[in-house]
Amino acid sequence: MTEQVLEHMTKAQQHLVNQSMSYMDGLYIDDAKLIQSYENAGELDSRGSAHYALGLLLRNHDGDVHRAEHVIRSVLALQYDAPDEIYHGTFRTRPDVTDPPRGNYNWKEFAPGTAYFLERTFEKVSAEFMDELWSDESILNKSAERKHVKRLFQSAIDQVLPPVWKSYDPNWREFIACAFAVILSEFSHRLPQQLIEQMEYAMKLAVAASMDRRESDVIPMNTNIELMHIFITHFYGHRFNDADWIAHSDQQAERMLNEFMVYESFAEFNSTTYYGVDLTVLRMWRRYGSAARFVEIGRIVEAGLWNNIALFYNANLENLSGPFARAYDMEMTAHSSVGMFIYLLLGEEYMHLADVNCEVEHGPLIALVGVDAPIEVIPFLKEHQGNRLVQKQFIELCERNEPASNRNLCTAKAWIGEKRMIGAMSGSRNTNGQMFPATIHWQSDQGHRYDLRLTRREVGESWNTHLRGITFEADLTEDSLMIEVSLETADEIDIYFEIRGSFIGKDNIQDHQWSLPGLLCAVTAEAPAPSVLIYPDYAEIIYRYVPGVTSNKMKFDLKLQ
Repeated sequence: MTEQVLEHMTKAQQHLVNQSMSYMDGLYIDDAKLIQSYENAGELDSRGSAHYALGLLLRNHDGDVHRAEHVIRSVLALQYDAPDEIYHGTFRTRPDVTDPPRGNYNWKEFAPGTAYFLERTFEKVSAEFMDELWSDESILNKSAERKHVKRLFQSAIDQVLPPVWKSYDPNWREFIACAFAVILSEFSHRLPQQLIEQMEYAMKLAVAASMDRRESDVIPMNTNIELMHIFITHFYGHRFNDADWIAHSDQQAERMLNEFMVYESFAEFNSTTYYGVDLTVLRMWRRYGSAARFVEIGRIVEAGLWNNIALFYNANLENLSGPFARAYDMEMTAHSSVGMFIYLLLGEEYMHLADVNCEVEHGPLIALVGVDAPIEVIPFLKEHQGNRLVQKQFIELCERNEPASNRNLCTAKAWIGEKRMIGAMSGSRNTNGQMFPATIHWQSDQGHRYDLRLTRREVGESWNTHLRGITFEADLTEDSLMIEVSLETADEIDIYFEIRGSFIGKDNIQDHQWSLPGLLCAVTAEAPAPSVLIYPDYAEIIYRYVPGVTSNKMKFDLKLQ
């Protein structure tokens, strides 16, 4: 493998590196030797710093290598070395986080699904506790007080058992191990031997812990983490001549391929957020893989992923249609690196798709691994290939559900029109708030782009949480979107449509008709009367479920003109 030198890269590759590095240079804090988070100004970011170190070594300007050494050491200092704990080998997301509790959770002694069963058990205990308090009106007679006590109860649990995603992020093992793999492959000659040995020691901890996580299935891996896990066990297995790791990676790669080929789709389906990570890691499989079969599996799956992207892509709107199994934003340029790959593939005319967003730190890595898409995909990325109804099935992963019943067959439908896309999902039982089962994208005659998505939240909370007992079934035609919602929960829930775009006011939204720029929508709703909230760049149309007061079924029929 020939060393990648910035000056020898294509113009598009150089742009990705220079844009990313210019931005991350501005986030660098010299005292900490780490960069700040793109999304949370003032918070230091260990994962982003690992990618910054890679970019520094690639750029190789005066002082870059010296700074990269400091950054790598700062990232290494944030690793947990706690062999008996579930967070062993992962990295603090930032230096100022409080360490998770220790010594109270013998997680390796429990069967797969322990996290699910613990969570469900404490939910039931909490519910019983709340019911006892609720029955005594002198103790607790207001919903706000009930919620406050519920939080206190959960906080007490979190002080004893390390709560995943709150007190630690297990995925930082895989992300940082991937960044270090590229550094060790491409730029070992620029680093002191002692630092390389420190990195290798840290990677032995991280990969061994990643293996424990996978084999125990205590914390399930979504697709992007699964791909990274298989890569790092393969890469470091060969680097350290570890036969067990190599055998594990070979077996997992074949299993992943077989599962992908059933419906030629991922569990983490139709996600601009995670498809960018998937493409990056599959390119790493091909560039840094040490076995022909491993590289070939990467090629097959990468090609299949590009075919899925093309199927749901609208070149006029420069976006993927919903529905989304997991996503943060509706726009591809908002929380995704897919646009970077399209830019590398199609050239300068598409540079705007690679503009800075929260995935900017991946620019140097994507420039290094490059792009390779099937030739039949190119026309779909360049021009609208005619109005079409598309349908794809996938087997989802419900990461917070019982392992024996957390893989459901889902159907994703989309209408891809010239200026409008509609998405609808059925079959999902996912508790994840990042799942958006009913979506619309459109463009007004003035060229302004808009999007709509249906989601849910506990009253007063964020949509990006896990909530049980809420299911959606959606279907569509080329000019309609139909949704059924079932709610089996003791919590008050907002079911709401979020509409993003300019020039939306309360006058645009009536109970039975939404007169939106570029879209007239007749609404039939079997649901409580809605409330409307207007923000500078989006609006919410909210239908509130109150247990025991409103029906636990809602239906919506949107007719589009």
